[in-house]
Amino acid sequence: MLSDPDALGTQLYRAYRNAKPIDSTTLSSNVTVEEGYAAQDAFLDHRISEEGEPVGYKIGFTNEAVQVDLGVDTPAFGRLLADTVRDDRRFETELRIEPRIEPEIAFLLEEDLSPPVSRLDVLSATDLLVPAIEIVDSRIQNWNLTGPTAIADNALAARLLLGDQIAATDVDLVREGVEVLIDGVRRATGTGAAVLGHPADAVAWLAETLPDHDETLKAGDIVTTGSITEPIPIEAGQTAVVRFSSLGSVVAHAE
Repeated sequence: MLSDPDALGTQLYRAYRNAKPIDSTTLSSNVTVEEGYAAQDAFLDHRISEEGEPVGYKIGFTNEAVQVDLGVDTPAFGRLLADTVRDDRRFETELRIEPRIEPEIAFLLEEDLSPPVSRLDVLSATDLLVPAIEIVDSRIQNWNLTGPTAIADNALAARLLLGDQIAATDVDLVREGVEVLIDGVRRATGTGAAVLGHPADAVAWLAETLPDHDETLKAGDIVTTGSITEPIPIEAGQTAVVRFSSLGSVVAHAE
């Protein structure tokens, strides 16, 4: 059974590079959250030289449906590497395993954030809000995940497609609606309230949590706050459109 964090991180990297998932039966069922983050560090150590340094964070497990699926009751985070953030509205599926899309609200910070942090602190420190489509993928076969193994898998981050940025003061984030279409067919709807009740609360959680990992949120960081709907599978040749009620739309062409 694979449980050593460094070995798990190396296996995840191989699965990521080769698009060949890890058989979940080879993973220990006793991986802890702490070991999951250690494995995430090892996974990203292999990737930074190819995909750039972290430019922000992905928050996951903020949607109740996702928490139920994974059997967790708290959020988690991964890192966003520079070359995984895209603004060309396209992403490749050749090296993805079972990609899914998530509609998300991203925060672009203009000030550092360190504890104690409230919702109001987050909003004050935010320069711009960005509508986004996050491409998530599991490097573990059939999405057979636990909370800790999903954390090890960099919280399932694959690619991030950003829309146009707008001023943070212009949006009621709790009521901000979203509609997800795949090839013109509506697949899901939701509101910002699905993200811990308020997306800024997710950023506050991250700011409070990062010091335990010897990190803090910095000005210029991009922070995605978690999926507003359930993750939706997407295949090569399909086009996803995410329409926000105030933030605008984002398009993702799967190639």
